[in-house]
Amino acid sequence: MGFLIETIRIKTNTNFQTLELSPNDWLIPSTSYITCIYFYDIHQWSHYEKQSNETFLNVEQLIRSLNKLLDYYPLLNGSLKSDYTVSIDDNDDEKGGILFVSTKVNLPLKDISFSTALPLINSNHQETLFHIRHTRFQCGSVALGISLNHQIADAHSYFQLIVKDWVQLYRNLDYQSDVCHQRSLLRLSSEEINELKKTNPYFNDRKSLAVIHQTSSLPTKEIIVKSFRFTNDELVRMKSDALTYSSLEVDYLSTFEVLTAHLYQHVILARNLSSLSTSKLYMSTNIRPRLTQPNIPFTYFGNAIMFSYLEVPMSEVIQSNHLGLLASRIHDAIERNNTEDIRTTLAWIQCQTDIKSILPTWNLDETDFTISAWNKMGMYSNADFEFNVYPSRIILPPDTKYNGAANLLSTELNDRSIDVFLGLEVNEMKRLEENCDFRKYLF
Repeated sequence: MGFLIETIRIKTNTNFQTLELSPNDWLIPSTSYITCIYFYDIHQWSHYEKQSNETFLNVEQLIRSLNKLLDYYPLLNGSLKSDYTVSIDDNDDEKGGILFVSTKVNLPLKDISFSTALPLINSNHQETLFHIRHTRFQCGSVALGISLNHQIADAHSYFQLIVKDWVQLYRNLDYQSDVCHQRSLLRLSSEEINELKKTNPYFNDRKSLAVIHQTSSLPTKEIIVKSFRFTNDELVRMKSDALTYSSLEVDYLSTFEVLTAHLYQHVILARNLSSLSTSKLYMSTNIRPRLTQPNIPFTYFGNAIMFSYLEVPMSEVIQSNHLGLLASRIHDAIERNNTEDIRTTLAWIQCQTDIKSILPTWNLDETDFTISAWNKMGMYSNADFEFNVYPSRIILPPDTKYNGAANLLSTELNDRSIDVFLGLEVNEMKRLEENCDFRKYLF
């Protein structure tokens, strides 16, 4: 069905030698990758049937632009080390650089299911920080599997910086990128840490993080990840309903806050948990616009995310008329993720001696839920390698597995609809889908 054409490791000579990661980077496992598969339909290309199919998302031009990309992201020439640095291995050609694999498939794109077992991404290894797999279908259409090591950067960096810059360089090699690699912005001095210890009585009380020494793992559950498309009209109706019953102290609710409340409520209902217990919600929050001491630029490349945290009695989560009030509490939790709390968390991380044991305090297999929003990161609008040819679909890898978690993705419709990738135990997922209230705003 498919066959390998070329594997190339793209590296450049650079003055870059070592980069110290920030405390926020330390928390991400070095084996974790942010990976998406971008599908491009050649029939949307203005030069279709006027130029060779090989010219569409041309491999040679992609490689040239990746070479140029390394001028702006020189750390990609290196690999991760155990001391939380990225450094160059001068004498090892199998480490560092961008691993680019080109393949062909003897099927047209229209015959490919988005849950296909075709290998559309590379097998990731921490010795390579950025992976690209280019698959050309029989019709000339292309899939790009793009993987970035999560320990060196977050989803904002992936979509709004490195993918966007690569697209611009593909179209114009003279494009000038503006990217910030100053990881020291998220490191505090010993004087700053001592001052926070003195002035903040809750310095050691980091609700979403703790030093946890894991002794045994629980039995593995059968997990399934499904995609649910929430239309723009559906989200408008959901938001209107939430605003009707929101807290009097909150005069605005975002679509994210309302959808998060809706998903959280229905996940908890599907789990059939006791109303006497407590549940915790963890929301990945971009701190670039929130941290003001120092200011973090939009172009900061690295992990600039922290959890906004909410602990709620189960009885409040599952009340059918509680959507607006729950969304209001979520709004307040995100607002508490401010400069003082962010700096205190960074300082607390730096004070720990066993970094590898710093873990989220969640129990996602049983009572808790976490959510990440990628839908406002220009996933589609920043990804037109060929002018005005946007991805026909962007998906997570079909083998993605997580429990008690959701990712929000934008859609190819460009109409504010959202694709929710949600992971649950199979029976819980069945109960969620059988609950008619889960999609009650659809019509």
